[in-house]
Amino acid sequence: MSARSFCTSVTSPDGLSRVLREIRGAVTSPTGGLVFVTGPLVPHLHTLATRVAAAWKGVPTVLVPGSGVLHERAELEGVPAASGILWSGGKVTPFALGDAEDSPRALGESIGQALGARPSTALLFHRTEGFDTSLLEGLATAAPSACVFGAGTVGAGGVVITADGEERLARAVGMSIKGLASPIVAASPACRLVSELVPIEEASGGLVLRLGGRGALDELSQCAPGSSNPGASSPLVFAALAESDDVTEDGRPRFVVRPVRGIDPSRRGVMIGADARPGMLMAFAVRDAQTAKADLETMARVVSKNALGAAPRFALYLSCAGRGQGLYGAPDTEVRILRQRFGDLPIAGMHAAFEISPREGRPSRLDLYTSVLALFRSPS
Repeated sequence: MSARSFCTSVTSPDGLSRVLREIRGAVTSPTGGLVFVTGPLVPHLHTLATRVAAAWKGVPTVLVPGSGVLHERAELEGVPAASGILWSGGKVTPFALGDAEDSPRALGESIGQALGARPSTALLFHRTEGFDTSLLEGLATAAPSACVFGAGTVGAGGVVITADGEERLARAVGMSIKGLASPIVAASPACRLVSELVPIEEASGGLVLRLGGRGALDELSQCAPGSSNPGASSPLVFAALAESDDVTEDGRPRFVVRPVRGIDPSRRGVMIGADARPGMLMAFAVRDAQTAKADLETMARVVSKNALGAAPRFALYLSCAGRGQGLYGAPDTEVRILRQRFGDLPIAGMHAAFEISPREGRPSRLDLYTSVLALFRSPS
């Protein structure tokens, strides 16, 4: 078998060791692994790393804490649990980088230099604290041909276990994967637009003043759900930002979700942050379960279509902690959609603090309330 995934409720390192040994016995000549943990297991990452190194001896692995874990058959949230995947094929090189004094951009450049000039796939996990999008810009400058995706850890930073069994902790951990076909990676937001995407005409220091010919606060007040019924409870409203030339295969703008950080009534402005710049498109949006499911179904269909003619080996699925059962009101909603499309393909992943998705010819981007699917295939 070229890959094997697992997902289990487990309360102790000993319980995880048994699962890891079983997975190791099912994969011939493994070359890389990922283990995701949640709940009370997170404070015991060092002990868990020792168990992973023993059970998967000689296999470079990254151990990642999240708010939930998943594989192709289940999502486990709110319980002590672990999931993961072990695969054969390709060359995996782990990294753990980031001293306290490194700026985010300098850290990104260090990661890019570690990846090298040759095209590669880079899986990146970063602590929530201290993350800045300038890291992704620095990484793209140093390694412009790398396909970079990943997520934000929850509760602690990740741990790298090298092929020699050495454990490394850092702000940013991950691995480069070479020798397999470049994965098909796509992202799916969980938000529904409640206004049209229109150009930002005026912004200052992250405060959007005018868009679409009117004050930003006027636009927000007009489109906010419940504005016509002040007594009704309203969902939280976010900003959706897009670039006019960044579109999906069916021509829809690819937007990123950002929180509304505040308002300035005197200037009729809405504070979004540095990502909101004049010339970009902006709308307002709310989390919506039906939209999230429909968009995920579309994304899975497109990824499956693009994989025709290649042999899928395994997939990684990184979803936002703001999705899952809290959004849908029922467990396993997203993995059921993936299973309907990909069957028994081994999949592993986590519920993350944030997501990182790649963009062709541009730096990877920070996503919120989004899921990222990466389908790995055999080399052609």
